[in-house]
Amino acid sequence: MSCSSSRWWQFAPLLIACLVIALLHQSPVTAQDPRSRQQEEELPPPWEEGLPEEEQEAPPEESEDAESMAAPPRLDRISFEIPFPPEKGGGVAVGTAGHLEYVREDYVVASGGVELRFRDFTFQGERIAVDLREEQITGEGDIIMDQGPRRVVGDTLFFDLNTETGTLTNAKAYVDPDIFFEGKQITRLSETRYRVVDGTLTSCIDDSPDWNFRLSRGEVELEGFAKIKHGRFRVKKLPLLYSPYLLYPAKSERSSGFLFPNLGYNHLRGAYLGLAWFQTLGDSYDTTIFADFYGQDYQGFGNEWRYRPSESTTGFFEGYVINDPEVDDVRWKVFWAHVSDNLPLGFRGVVFYQDFSDFDFFRDFERDFNNATIRRLFSSGHLTSSWGQSSVIMQVDQLQTFLNNGDITTQRRQPEVEYRLRATQIGRLPVYIDLLSSVNNLVSERTDKFSNQWQRADVFPQITASLSTLPWLSWSVTGGGRATYYSQTFEEETGEFVGDALTRTFASARSAIVGPSFSRVYNKGVGPFAKFKHIIEPRWNYAYIGDFEEQNLIPRFDEVDVLRPSHLVSYNFINRLLAKPRDEIEGGGAREIMSLEIGQLFSLDEDRPLQSSGDFTQTTTTGPLNVRYRFNPSRQTSLEAKLNHNTLFGHLNNASLTGAVGIGGHGVGLTWFTRFNAEQGETTGNQIRFFTGINLWPNKLRLDAQVNYDFQLSLLQGQRYIFQYFSQCYGLRFEFREFKTFDRTDRDFRFAVTLKNIGTFLDLTGGTSTGFNPRF
Repeated sequence: MSCSSSRWWQFAPLLIACLVIALLHQSPVTAQDPRSRQQEEELPPPWEEGLPEEEQEAPPEESEDAESMAAPPRLDRISFEIPFPPEKGGGVAVGTAGHLEYVREDYVVASGGVELRFRDFTFQGERIAVDLREEQITGEGDIIMDQGPRRVVGDTLFFDLNTETGTLTNAKAYVDPDIFFEGKQITRLSETRYRVVDGTLTSCIDDSPDWNFRLSRGEVELEGFAKIKHGRFRVKKLPLLYSPYLLYPAKSERSSGFLFPNLGYNHLRGAYLGLAWFQTLGDSYDTTIFADFYGQDYQGFGNEWRYRPSESTTGFFEGYVINDPEVDDVRWKVFWAHVSDNLPLGFRGVVFYQDFSDFDFFRDFERDFNNATIRRLFSSGHLTSSWGQSSVIMQVDQLQTFLNNGDITTQRRQPEVEYRLRATQIGRLPVYIDLLSSVNNLVSERTDKFSNQWQRADVFPQITASLSTLPWLSWSVTGGGRATYYSQTFEEETGEFVGDALTRTFASARSAIVGPSFSRVYNKGVGPFAKFKHIIEPRWNYAYIGDFEEQNLIPRFDEVDVLRPSHLVSYNFINRLLAKPRDEIEGGGAREIMSLEIGQLFSLDEDRPLQSSGDFTQTTTTGPLNVRYRFNPSRQTSLEAKLNHNTLFGHLNNASLTGAVGIGGHGVGLTWFTRFNAEQGETTGNQIRFFTGINLWPNKLRLDAQVNYDFQLSLLQGQRYIFQYFSQCYGLRFEFREFKTFDRTDRDFRFAVTLKNIGTFLDLTGGTSTGFNPRF
């Protein structure tokens, strides 16, 4: 369904109202918030009043001396101390004022720019009265009350020093984490709780915030939530939403209640309203129940469950179902992640499970464009334990691969038990033994095609001897054998299991020589580097894998079943240049800034050539020549070039070039890859990928983009652009993606508004699809 034919216009006022944030937003104005509020202009210095004109002295001349630069003391102000009676808990209030009067012995009135400090509180105002008998403070005229990072300002004050509670009228307050609220009355109920009457609440610091909640009554609990009654969400002063009761997060602490609703629009499902209820279930558990309502008769319901019963156990579960009227069916997804450490016998347990009703669920309902193209799902659960050099793993897993026309292939281990012995020295000899072994019950299925199950046992021991202890030469030799039992065999011609058991055995050997290595240090620095080290390091490898005549009968599940008999030697010549930065010369390490590697394989078996013509009439036991060059002059700059040269036909098989440059928050990169038919000398593929990230307006506006183009097909395969605007208390994100194949073009967009301390508030998605797509 296209956007033009859907009922998107019903949601147009909501979208326009939300866009007011960006369209009407003016340049930031210095906030008149409580943290920056100052007293009125101070009284003139003493040399300008209080003395006859002829006796007034000129102000002191400027001097470099700190004492002469300091302002002279205010002679018209007095400093005072007010002791509280011992029977009232004692303590002393200290401060300054223009005038101080004891109305009676237990009632003191200070006026004229008063500042009063008691315990960790500081009070300021034009007039402050202290009742020593009742332990109460009253004040009026530009009142400021500070306690650490918390500040409340207002017209009048009543405060009880014994309970540390009080009320300010026509007040404004700031408390961590970045919560600003004001009201006709703000009452401090405790150290962490405030009541607001007839006011507003926001995370914006401006006098005219970009968004706020207008409320008749509410409570703000630090390390918890602001509980708002009769709240009206406003953009500037434009009312947008009403809720009789909702929660506004004051931090990550948990408190049950409605979460802020989500709004959106989807080109298939119409206008969207998302509601959620957060419920605590004790100290270690909580859950969120949510419901999604769409204009085109879609309804979705879900649940998130989080738990942490102990320091060593934690988990998260999510389930979601949605009624899809287009297919007249219920579609769903499930996700579960669980970790348990410190299980009996030293075991650790991990579960990662995900499943969906169908593969189109990703494209139709996942909001993240990255998830829209998922084609493989992996789930697993395992128990692991290690002791010394040994470890054991018991696991079950499942891999689903989505094919065309709704076909799904599924591979499962249910279960697998693996024992591994890491390289262990035998006595004091330079000889090491390692072992990999496993027992499996394997299942392989494909929708409406086949379903097979068989068992497999595998053991793979190896012995490695180190033949050189020289610092410039390393030489090791490894020998071993592998035995694998299969409960059934597979017939490639019929594609069926024949039921006969089979044991496959083969020998393997390898040897690795590194060196002789040569190096030289250059102490003369260049540019940002203080010294350099050049290393020449040749590497030689030998590998042998034995043959098995009945390999075609082996059912293939993973890399254990794939046998590629070989008898190979290889060489690699590596030139490396290391550099130590000047700013890390003291104790810093060197890093590689340049390397050149040239390598090649050779087959020692003439029956197994490494290169051949299309009709196999020309072959050679020499492999292609591989060249790789890397250059990393800085941590944000890199370049890598690769070549694979066919030595049989004297032409390239493929080549690639990748580079990236970063400067501050900006970055740009390019990847180019081309493939050739070396025998024909023709180009078969030529693709380029460009990506960039640019701060168009530092700390405000950013662009991230990626473009994929196929020169061989003259096809713009994909493009993606993300614009993000960041404000002090909200963020805007616009994302566009286009993906093309021969028979289909998908275009998607997303616009989202995120509010500080709340999360995503508005989420609009849309798109079109042309070509073969049965759901559009």
